[in-house]
Amino acid sequence: MQNIKSLVGVLKPGADQLIKDHIYIKLDEIPHNEQITKQFKSLYAESFLGSQYDWLGRYVESIGLNDLELCIHKDDKAEAFVRNDVLKVVDGNDQYYKLSPTPKKEALLLFKNYHFPLLQMTKVEMGEIAKANNFAHIMEQTWFCHTPTVDNKPCGLCNPCKYTREEGLGRRVPRPPLRKYLYLEIRQLLSRIKKLLLNKKPR
Repeated sequence: MQNIKSLVGVLKPGADQLIKDHIYIKLDEIPHNEQITKQFKSLYAESFLGSQYDWLGRYVESIGLNDLELCIHKDDKAEAFVRNDVLKVVDGNDQYYKLSPTPKKEALLLFKNYHFPLLQMTKVEMGEIAKANNFAHIMEQTWFCHTPTVDNKPCGLCNPCKYTREEGLGRRVPRPPLRKYLYLEIRQLLSRIKKLLLNKKPR
């Protein structure tokens, strides 16, 4: 992130100062919230949804934040949940989408505290805009992999790596060796089975 901030400053002097300092939060310090976790599990039971939507939802609720920009984009897994339950907001030169106050499913209130500025844009379209405005080299510094290799390269196997390929940016994701691919696929399958069994365990 510091590298991105520096490149922004080179591209437009002073603009890097608009990027605020990092805030580091430990996952195990985020308060539990049964309602939000229940909403997450309800949506997860319908289709895959990253676990970050549970802990991030609990965090923003715990600090009273209700306008966090979340870059869900077109063809994103989460976009499929909210696309039919959002309202477009125009605020001066800014515009974004926000969850309807009365979504069709109560579980969608998981997304109530966010703004979605990129909801109608694909990753490929973002890349085209970046190239046209001379900041494509900065976008190349963004990160998505959950389990990078020892030499700090995308693993090519985690869900974000898979989705990055599916969304048209396969050039940024190397193809993993077959042996490693099979090993991690089996590990992820066992992890999913464990989660399902824990969710079904009587409380």
